[in-house]
Amino acid sequence: MKTRIFRNKKLIDRDKEINFFLDWFNQLPELILWVYGPKSSGKTTLIEYVVEKELFEDFENLKPKGNWWVKYINLRRYLISNYSSFIEAILTPEKDDKGKKEEKLSASFNIGVFNIKAELLNEVKNKEKDLFKVLMEEIQNRTKKNRQPIIIIDEIQTLEDIYINGDRELLKEFLNFCVSLTKETHLSHVVILSSNTVFIDRIYNDAKLKKTSKFFKVDHLDKSIVVEWLSSEGYTEEEINLIYDYLGGCIPDIQRMMFEKKEFKTLKEYLEHRAFLAYTEMVDFLARENSQEEEKIFREVAKIIIKDGKFILKDNSPNKHELIKVISKWAEKEILFFDPLTLEVKGNSRIYEKGMERLSYRN
Repeated sequence: MKTRIFRNKKLIDRDKEINFFLDWFNQLPELILWVYGPKSSGKTTLIEYVVEKELFEDFENLKPKGNWWVKYINLRRYLISNYSSFIEAILTPEKDDKGKKEEKLSASFNIGVFNIKAELLNEVKNKEKDLFKVLMEEIQNRTKKNRQPIIIIDEIQTLEDIYINGDRELLKEFLNFCVSLTKETHLSHVVILSSNTVFIDRIYNDAKLKKTSKFFKVDHLDKSIVVEWLSSEGYTEEEINLIYDYLGGCIPDIQRMMFEKKEFKTLKEYLEHRAFLAYTEMVDFLARENSQEEEKIFREVAKIIIKDGKFILKDNSPNKHELIKVISKWAEKEILFFDPLTLEVKGNSRIYEKGMERLSYRN
């Protein structure tokens, strides 16, 4: 297990994932890379580490390693409510030398926007110029200068239900643009991250996108890594087994445990408290948002997850349509995690599975 320090916190392991990204970027751009996984599995932290530490020699001064030209946009950090707000999030006008001296923007902001001439930006805003043609020209100009573009978009599902001129779907237009950059012209790598597995399922089952995409899962840590990590922190074997039983390999949950456990008499008391909170969240969602039939289906799925460690959605399930509807509903709530590649359903993190145990006992 290799531990790195990133933003004053430990980045545990992840050698396999980091090497995968670096190998991917050193290949010819041919497919859109979709990065998915359970909530809090570390997708955003991982990609931001790769960008800042592996693709840049000096991130604060925007000095890349080699010929990389990186644009990373985390849409979670913007209020995207319409086409205009999307434009404002990714485009900014070029400044003259005086303007650059007066306004120093953070490196993270600078790699998240495309700088274009003010006049051209106004034409895009007024819909006199097509946004994606302008972006394509900007990327082509970089490749002519022997730069290798990498475009990374986090939480792209926020573009759903946004339209251009009232008829063209922004998300559809953006994904067509990504296909053009990768499969058709090989100009730029495109990496798209999402923790919304219902959205990923729709993408995976879209015939055109499936042929032009690669799907890469970032999961919670394996038990062997958790054991090595917590052993180095001074936890006993008994404590580690107890922690893993309740929290699995969810890094944020384990880090939170390290900080909060001192508020409780024992480690077991703290973990029971977290399981109870997960249980009450499920009870509340059942009462507020589920019919009796939906509750029955969820409880059946939960029982199998508790018993077998996962529920597998089979093609010959007699109530497949209803199952998909309920699983999607709970995945949207980020209580269940559905993997469209394997058709496996689990708790979004281990603590929800412990909550399911309480739900089953009280059935």
